[in-house]
Amino acid sequence: MSAPDSPLRVVPGGAPVDTSPDALFSAFREGHQKKLGRFSFTWFVAAAVPLFLAVGFFFLWRTNGTTFSVITPHGIKVVRSGMSSQEVKGLLGYPLTLQKQGDQDCYRYGRPNFRNDVFVVYSVCYEEGQVRDVLAHQYSAWQVDPTTGAFVAPGQDTPPTPVQP
Repeated sequence: MSAPDSPLRVVPGGAPVDTSPDALFSAFREGHQKKLGRFSFTWFVAAAVPLFLAVGFFFLWRTNGTTFSVITPHGIKVVRSGMSSQEVKGLLGYPLTLQKQGDQDCYRYGRPNFRNDVFVVYSVCYEEGQVRDVLAHQYSAWQVDPTTGAFVAPGQDTPPTPVQP
C-alpha cells in the first residue's frame, strides 16, 4: 500500500509510475481537499462588485452635486463667511450670473419665475476667493402695461380695474 497523499512519480514518457486507485484518485479522497486561502476568486468578485458600485455612485454624486436645493431663505444660511467658491458651488450649484462690485465678484443664485408675485435672488460676494457677503434681492414679477402704465399681476392678461371711491 502506498503512503497517503504521496506525490505521483512520473516516468520520462509522462505516465505516472504508481497507477493504483489510491494514487490516481487521491485528490478525491475525503480529508484531502484543496486548501483555499482567505482570498479566492469568488470572494474577490463578491467584494469587488459592491465596491465598484459604491465608487461609481460616489463619482456620479460628485459630478452632479447635491440632489437638493438650499436656495431658500433658511437654506442660504449654510453659506458662511470665509467659504471658498468651490464649497459654495457644491452647496448651491452653478450660479445664474456674475456681477462685479468693486473688488468683489458677486454670483447670483435663485429661481426667478413669473408665477409668483415676488421672487428672491441671492448674491454671494467673494473677495480674494472667499465669501464676504450674502445679500437677498427681492424682485417683482409684475408687468407694466405700456399703454396705461398700470401694473399687471403674473398670470393676468389685462390690468386690474382701479377702484374708485
